[in-house]
Amino acid sequence: MAQKYKEFENFIQRISQYKTLSIIGLEKNTGKTTTLNFIMKALKNKKLAITSIGRDGEEQDAVTFTHKPRIYVKTGTLVATAKSMILKSDATFKIIGVMDISTPLGNIVIAESITSGFLEIAGPSTKEKIKAVIDALKKCGAEFTIVDGALSRKSFAAPTVTEVVVLCIGAAFSHNIFKLVEETENLVSLFSITKADSKVIELYEKTMKETRVAFVYEDYIEKSHANTSINAYKEVISSYSGDLKYVFIKGIVTDKFMTEILNSDFKVKKAAFVVEDATKVFMKKSTYDRFVLKGGIIRAVDNINLAGISVNPWSSEGIVLEYEDIYMKLKNEINIPIFNVKQFDMDVIE
Repeated sequence: MAQKYKEFENFIQRISQYKTLSIIGLEKNTGKTTTLNFIMKALKNKKLAITSIGRDGEEQDAVTFTHKPRIYVKTGTLVATAKSMILKSDATFKIIGVMDISTPLGNIVIAESITSGFLEIAGPSTKEKIKAVIDALKKCGAEFTIVDGALSRKSFAAPTVTEVVVLCIGAAFSHNIFKLVEETENLVSLFSITKADSKVIELYEKTMKETRVAFVYEDYIEKSHANTSINAYKEVISSYSGDLKYVFIKGIVTDKFMTEILNSDFKVKKAAFVVEDATKVFMKKSTYDRFVLKGGIIRAVDNINLAGISVNPWSSEGIVLEYEDIYMKLKNEINIPIFNVKQFDMDVIE
């Protein structure tokens, strides 16, 4: 147990260096809200702020109709949520401001809790609006802002949204430990894509202002007229030559995209692929492993800072996986803090 406390302490020490954090999950009900509550309690000495991508913190899951843990805020916590959620909370809030950001549940308001209690939050559903909300919370004095992901959309782990990320996994994703571990390892591998060097990033940013795909050869650059990167693999394949150095992509790289390239005469070890960040890469583990085995290289303009993995061995169907088995399998491959917050007595951590 001492090692498990150390894992969580290492995680808290790591995220304490930053000011913004996203919580994402492999699936719904993998423990995002529980993890959020524990992080807030562990960081009680900071001026905390929370918001959400979409709706979260409700008592009952809107899809499965199962009981869900609720978000608990202490006095002095800043929140950014739809106005109707403030009115439903059993905590009392002081409204600081109303933002020009609408949701199906009303405009986003910035408020501060003057009593503790449970809260349901409903935030914006786009990265641009989330960034605007984070900026507004900072101006109101937030020292650490947590973005709670209501859905399993890894795009909200993008470094343009928050500085650091925690990934929640568990039995809700799969009752098969091997499948759960494999998918987690694959996502961590993708999140670990190396950042491109500064000269390549500078060239990428200059080149990709008005195009989705570009080819950097030894002596010139050719820009694609494709409207999206999704089906651009045909052009990528036909554009290959021995002096191709980089394929710049602004958009997503799908499994089909890379599979088509791997099945062609394109020499992936000769030309590196450069993407915006790892959240744009959607490859199966088998495809990614094959790409790497062939000498393929992917670099990112921005890298993702994955600070820890929170494991929830329980599922709403009543299945309980063996946490120690998950922990040991992941630890053999992943060198970041892994923890199960339900194992901890927070009074001890405090």
